[in-house]
Amino acid sequence: LLEQSEPRAVYFGRNGLTFLYLLQGRFEKSKDILKPGIELTKRFGIKWVESEWHSSLACLHLKSGKPEEALAESDEAWKSALEAEQPYLQRRALFLKGYSYLEMKSPDKAQKVAGELREFIEKGMHRKAIRYYHFLMGMIELKRENFSKAVEYFKEALSLLPFQHSLSSPRSHDYHALFIEPLALAYYKAGDFEKAREEYERIISLISGRFFCGDIYTKSFYMLGKIYQEKGLNEKAIEHYQKFLALWKDADPGIQEVSEAKKRLAALQSK
Repeated sequence: LLEQSEPRAVYFGRNGLTFLYLLQGRFEKSKDILKPGIELTKRFGIKWVESEWHSSLACLHLKSGKPEEALAESDEAWKSALEAEQPYLQRRALFLKGYSYLEMKSPDKAQKVAGELREFIEKGMHRKAIRYYHFLMGMIELKRENFSKAVEYFKEALSLLPFQHSLSSPRSHDYHALFIEPLALAYYKAGDFEKAREEYERIISLISGRFFCGDIYTKSFYMLGKIYQEKGLNEKAIEHYQKFLALWKDADPGIQEVSEAKKRLAALQSK
């Protein structure tokens, strides 16, 4: 697709590679796909794609532990979204800005942006998008270890998600895995392993709802391995660790979950 002359083909090709590398834990390769794509959009003045890819790059920086770079990309995404006159892209950029501040250990700034996001959504026509506000507030409470409050926010956000339905339209990407994962994590950190298991199982059963969040899908196998190990179900733990490591066999070096899964798997197999 990248070799085609038709812009839409190139768009889908670059997105497809980005999501494929994400599934494999190859965040740097995903960035290498997006960065030249952004330069192309600037050259041709395709502002909505430029904003989308700045947002995608911000997400990748967040996933690889670089929140300052994520904040810079979310600002670029906001500027492009304004020029494109696309509210859904402006909303996404604001959400990522708040998320970046949270990962920079600035929860007060994140909460301020959450308020701006809520105001922006309430002034618009797409009221169910308030789920992004609830999601961000849930993440803030999760960082503060207020697990019950975080669960409330995440459940509210999930209640406003549409059904899984789309792999094509950028306006209607299915981000179900993104919304379910922090709820599962909140349950896990609160020590409710059974509810955490249910939510991680829900992630790996998704169809289009996991397509744009392949890393979350893959890491769910790792988390399920930990949960089954906690429950003493060692065979199931081994199965899930092996699935996780098979998917991330070519992942970027230094990813903590990979080294931890290998240690846990070796310990279980030596029994």
